Amino acid sequence: MFIFALILVLLGFVYLFIKLRSLWTSKHRNLISLLIIAFILFVFFPKSNAWMHWVSGFVMIWFMIYLLLSIITDLTIWLYLFIKKSSKKSKLLYHRLVFLFSFLVTIPYFVYGAWNNHHYIYHSVEIPLENIQKEVKIVFFTDLHLVAGFPKSKFERIIHDIDSIAPDIVLFGGDISDASVEYLNKNLYDSLFQKIKAPYGFYGVVGNHEAYLLSRGSDFAKWMSENHMHTLLDSTICNELLCISGRKDHQYAKSIGEDRYPLDYLAPADTNLAWIVIDHQPKGLEGEKPLRSPNLSLSGHTHQGQFFPINIIIRWIWPLSYGLGYLDNALWFVSSGVHTWGPSVRVGTFSELVILKLLPKPQNLLK
Repeated sequence: MFIFALILVLLGFVYLFIKLRSLWTSKHRNLISLLIIAFILFVFFPKSNAWMHWVSGFVMIWFMIYLLLSIITDLTIWLYLFIKKSSKKSKLLYHRLVFLFSFLVTIPYFVYGAWNNHHYIYHSVEIPLENIQKEVKIVFFTDLHLVAGFPKSKFERIIHDIDSIAPDIVLFGGDISDASVEYLNKNLYDSLFQKIKAPYGFYGVVGNHEAYLLSRGSDFAKWMSENHMHTLLDSTICNELLCISGRKDHQYAKSIGEDRYPLDYLAPADTNLAWIVIDHQPKGLEGEKPLRSPNLSLSGHTHQGQFFPINIIIRWIWPLSYGLGYLDNALWFVSSGVHTWGPSVRVGTFSELVILKLLPKPQNLLK
C-alpha cells in the first residue's frame, strides 16, 4: 500500500510539472515549474509559524483542487478535441484559465473547510455490551495534531466541553501533536492537558505521529504521562467499571525496535468486566485469534478522509474508515478525530468529540 501511494504521489508531481510547464512561454519555464514544485514540497511539512501553517494548508488544498480540475478537463473528450484543433495560443489560454480557476475555487473551499473543522460536533453513540453492570459514560477524542496554527481556544473549548459532559472516563486515541514537546510546553499546553479529568481516569495511547516526533527528540509517551494521562503502551488497567488496554501504534513500536504485544497478553484476568481496547489505527485483529476478543475497540487515524475527494478514496483503503462496525468479527468504533492533520480543513466530514454510552445488555438487566 505504501509503495502504491508513493507511486501515485510521484505521478502526481510529474503531471503537475507538465501542467505548470504549459503555463509559460519563457525559455526558463522548466526552472520556474521546478521552483513552484519545490515550494509546494517545502510547505507540505509542519511549520512552527502559525502564518506558514495556514499558507501551507492553503497550498495543499489548491494543489489537490488544481490536479483534480486539470485531470477532469484533460480527460473531457470534447475539450480535448477542441484543444487539438486549436492554436497554441488557445491552448495556453486554456491552461492559464484552469490554473486561475483552481485558485478561485480554493478560496471558498478553504474558508468553509477551516470554519467547519474549527466547529466540531458532539457524536453520541449508545453501545450495549456484555459485562457492563450500569451505564458508563466515556468521552473519546483523538487526533489533536497540536501545531502552530492550531487555535488554543479550540483546545480550551475541548477541555471545557469534556468537563461539562461529566464523563466517568476520558479516552484519547493518539496523535496528540505535530510540534515538539518544547513547543507545547512553551505555549502552556502542558498545564491545559492536566485539566482533563474524570472520576475513573484519563487513559490514552500514542499514534504514528508520536513515532515521527520521537525520532526528532520529543518523547510524547513520557509527556502525556507527566501531564496526568495514563499512557498505555501495550498495557491494561482495570477499574470498578471496566478494563482498558492500550496498544502501541505500529509505527511507534517499529521506532523503538519492539513488537506489539498480542491481545492474549493484554487480556484482563477478570472476565466479569467489559474490556475496551484503544488502537490508533483501525487495522483489525491482523490475523490474531485471541482466546478472548475485546468487547469494543476504539481507533482514530483515518480522519474519515478529512476533505473531499479524499474522504471517498479513504473508504477504499480502510475496511472501516468511520463509525461503528466490525473488523475481523470484533466490534470497533473509528472516530474522525477532533482536529486535522496538514490543512486545518474539513469538507464532507466533521471534527468530533465522541460521547460513548456503554449500556448493559438486556440479559445483564435480568440478573
